[in-house]
Amino acid sequence: MSTSSTSTDNHHKHAPTSMQSQKPPQPPKPKAADTAAIHWQLWVMFGGLLLLVVASSWALLARDWHRPLTDLLLPSMQLNMDSMVTQLTLVATSVVALLAGGLLGAVSILLQQLVKNPLASDTTLGVGVGAQLAILVVSLFLPSLAIHGGMVVAFIGALASMGLVFALAAASRFNALILVLAGLVVNILLAALANVLVLFFAQQSNGMMSWAAGFLTQNSWHTSMLLALATVVLVVACLPLLKPLGMMSLDDFQAKRLGVPVQGIRAIVVLLVAVVTALVVSEVGLIGFVGLGAASMVNALGISAIGKRLVAAFSFGALLLLLTSNAALLLEPIAGMPIPAGAMTGVLGAPLIIWLILRQRHDRIETVVTPTINGTQTSVRLWRWGFAVMGLLFAASLVVQDVQGWTLSTEWALTEQYRLPRSLSAAATGLMLAVAGVLIQTLTRNPMASPEVLGVSSGAALGVIGGFLFLPMLGLSAGAGTLLGSGLTGAFAVLLLVIWLARKVSSGYLLLVGVGIAAMMDGVMHMVKLSGDPRLEAMLSWLSGTTYSAMPSTVWYLMGIALLLFMMSLLIIKPLRILGLGAGVARNLGVAVSPVTVALLILVALLSTASTLAVGPLSFVGLMVPHLATSMGAVKLKRQLPLAALLGAGVMVIADWLGRYVMFPYELPAGTIAALIGGAYFLWLIRKVPMAAR
Repeated sequence: MSTSSTSTDNHHKHAPTSMQSQKPPQPPKPKAADTAAIHWQLWVMFGGLLLLVVASSWALLARDWHRPLTDLLLPSMQLNMDSMVTQLTLVATSVVALLAGGLLGAVSILLQQLVKNPLASDTTLGVGVGAQLAILVVSLFLPSLAIHGGMVVAFIGALASMGLVFALAAASRFNALILVLAGLVVNILLAALANVLVLFFAQQSNGMMSWAAGFLTQNSWHTSMLLALATVVLVVACLPLLKPLGMMSLDDFQAKRLGVPVQGIRAIVVLLVAVVTALVVSEVGLIGFVGLGAASMVNALGISAIGKRLVAAFSFGALLLLLTSNAALLLEPIAGMPIPAGAMTGVLGAPLIIWLILRQRHDRIETVVTPTINGTQTSVRLWRWGFAVMGLLFAASLVVQDVQGWTLSTEWALTEQYRLPRSLSAAATGLMLAVAGVLIQTLTRNPMASPEVLGVSSGAALGVIGGFLFLPMLGLSAGAGTLLGSGLTGAFAVLLLVIWLARKVSSGYLLLVGVGIAAMMDGVMHMVKLSGDPRLEAMLSWLSGTTYSAMPSTVWYLMGIALLLFMMSLLIIKPLRILGLGAGVARNLGVAVSPVTVALLILVALLSTASTLAVGPLSFVGLMVPHLATSMGAVKLKRQLPLAALLGAGVMVIADWLGRYVMFPYELPAGTIAALIGGAYFLWLIRKVPMAAR
């Protein structure tokens, strides 16, 4: 009995120490001066936003409303048709923007409070994309259900996508950046699935995708009243949650000891987030980055009380979305096309993400254990892999499917569709992306980096689109050479941004740059689709990542460029290997760090731009292939680089062949197939994080 008593005493003696070790460090209480400064910054930021909103709203009124201002508040039925339309465009749209933006801001604060992650939001965790995909699927296959139960459908999609993200991050104990990476992967996968559906059902989904761009313009008060009711319900539902959420923000263990039903509170918050996001998406489409921007402003101001955080986030979100909506309405006559507010928020996403990263760089955040494939160094016979890629090229050109089924064809062309040039273009593109992936992973010492994930490929694509649109205004022809220059400028600008941020923030944060630039790319694509400009129709096919335009007269130039850049990368292996040990070590060993870094940046920009010009921006090839090479025994850089080049060529040839024939007579872009394959691989890679940590 004494032994038991002693054991019990020892347990109680050590219990506080154990609990203390589990409890995160408490932030220091703000002093009165700090609190006053926070309040001053809050009012300055809020006042600045409010001033911009008032100015833009006044500009809209001066342009469109030619009656007394008091008539804006009259019942719509008392106005003539033109005044009624203008009233709904100005007033009802503004009310919807205020309420939708406020709800998304409050939802993002709830998510951040739930997972203790300042980067969480409805956008970064894939909640809105899941709701949008669910509505698209039901609209195509069960249209009656979409008409009468769109809110329920969106809720199920939002809940499913959020559940998938949480399931991927749960094993890492909701590591901050792993959670956001899981959201990134789910976003790209669901977007790839949506692209497949849009390709197969182009006519049926045309109106749906226009709506999904996020139009806020209203023709009735229905959405305003629905969102107002949702706001009241959210306020009532959040009131009893304020105290338990405040306790949970520090430590779940202590919250449980104080009687807080942690799991129940989490379930309620998840349901609230899913319901509110589903309602906003079902009514106005996908609105990205407004919630994250509002929550980021709240975090930057250091507001700690959950109630004040929710009110501040609602206010900032409302003003941000209303300002974006006003800007879109003001720009429509200039652009000569309707501009969706959702696409505008996507375009503003990259600057917002960069601002967020710079604001969070001094914050303490848990270390990310980046997932890697543990490869054992073995003898790699590159000549075998070279013959394997050659065999793939010939097989992809010979094994085809036509109206008679699968067959072997020795003809190199079917009508105007060249098989061998398309396979060669895919191989060259895969080679360049894989080499760029190896170089950038080694340079940044980040195994989760790649030209696609860091936004380099999207930057090149944006540069090409910008050159195509604006170079003729400067009297320059948008030929291959000028487009190459504009694409190279975009890729190099993103690379410089990444390297600049790498000196200020942890390597994990760099991955979020790709999230913002991808959102900008998505917003630009929505505007291209809605422009109706016949010059841009070909851009849409190219942006999907297809080899359809590959021609025998140009493919050999692409192959030559790929081989030349590959040889240049082999020449820089030795200084790169030393540079991968750190700038200080490299200088001590006699490496000229700055010239080598600049040369690497130029080489990666050339590789990314050439591949993007050939078949458009692709996803995950540059991330996936270097890890495959490592898992096959190519641990050292001098072996990893050539093996990754061969594997990248092989992967892209397979993706292109599958896209052409697996669903014949329909054709899927190689970029979509690569995104699906790479996304599944990325999910598996994220699941390896806990094992790597252990």
